[in-house]
Amino acid sequence: MGLWSFWLILGVGFLIAELLTMSTTCLYVGTGALAAMVAALLGGEWLVTIVTFVVFTGLLYVSTYRWRHRLVKALNKGSEHGATGMDALIGRTGIVFQAPDCLRMRIDGDVWQVRPSKRDMPILPGEEVRVVGYESIILAVEAV
Repeated sequence: MGLWSFWLILGVGFLIAELLTMSTTCLYVGTGALAAMVAALLGGEWLVTIVTFVVFTGLLYVSTYRWRHRLVKALNKGSEHGATGMDALIGRTGIVFQAPDCLRMRIDGDVWQVRPSKRDMPILPGEEVRVVGYESIILAVEAV
């Protein structure tokens, strides 16, 4: 078995794993392994193929870092599972109430600190709001 076939098997394995996970991480590693396979086919030894693999995977990750979130969202478009974690709160509505230190709202029994999504549109206690985003654990809301 040639060196190129090792990288081919590794690359195809990671690309299959990407199809199952849709996380883009396996896509980067699988593509890096295929680049290392090309280096092996061009006569590169182990060290050359390993360097090609690391460099290509790293460059691919760095070059796509800014739009990776959109890529993951596009890959998961139409999937059967819904949003989880903080993303599951986006679109939810509730009534704002005043706590001693800040505005808060209750969603499914949990109390969340909220802030207006736009500074020029204040939110008042008793107002119904919709979650439009979040920063850390503070929800960004706007009036319904």
